[in-house]
Amino acid sequence: MRFGKSKAEAEKEPGRGTGGDFIRYIRKEPVTLRILQEQEDWKYYWEHFSPAGFSFPCSSEEDCPGCTSDNEKMKKVNRKIAFNALTSFNGVEYVNVWKVGPMVGDKLENRIKRNDTITDRDYTITRFETSGGRYDFDVEGGVPTPIDLRKEEWKDIESMLQQAWDDAWGDPDQARTNAQATAQAANEVAAAPRARRATIAPAPAPVASEEPPFEEKTFQEADLRALSHDVLVKLVKDEMNLTPPATLTTTDEVVDWLMDLQS
Repeated sequence: MRFGKSKAEAEKEPGRGTGGDFIRYIRKEPVTLRILQEQEDWKYYWEHFSPAGFSFPCSSEEDCPGCTSDNEKMKKVNRKIAFNALTSFNGVEYVNVWKVGPMVGDKLENRIKRNDTITDRDYTITRFETSGGRYDFDVEGGVPTPIDLRKEEWKDIESMLQQAWDDAWGDPDQARTNAQATAQAANEVAAAPRARRATIAPAPAPVASEEPPFEEKTFQEADLRALSHDVLVKLVKDEMNLTPPATLTTTDEVVDWLMDLQS
């Protein structure tokens, strides 16, 4: 009998009650969802990403910590789209909120134009890397099948966005800690010698320069994700002159953080 779960396992399982729920997003594994809300009920919002490794919705207020940040990366906003969806874990179906970017949103909108609905079938969303080193997504629809939309289980997306903001900035002590972690992470990135920093493949095209070129190491993303967390952290420190935030406790989180730094 096993009671405990790893952090990665715990993040995948459905929440019990309202505690511990958070808006999920597409990672490297394909995800099959039954989207339960039509497009007119989706929530569109802006999101900031901190160099310390956490994201939070933009409040659109004058004192938004993201909009007023001195860090250019954190000041940028990315469009996100959230909706309730039915998925499963270990054979147990449950409702949770998922967020996607405009790229997936546009692909889903094309399916709506074709089928006049988005809730009549399951969709499998797969993230993959293009030849240019960027990410794209494949959206594949299943066979139309009737299903109970389980409206009584839908989560309040606006409340979840508010909770995500409160978790980052609502408590003065937590806000101070996050601000310090953001500044430290930004300083570490800025202090790293960029000409010698390793990159994730593909390597950039050579640029003519009067200075002698530095040798640059290139790592494949799949190889990085195959490493243990401790080994990956050591490699990042030794080869990339970066220190992953302490809040990133899994290999995938560290690699996602690295990819965000390069975007």
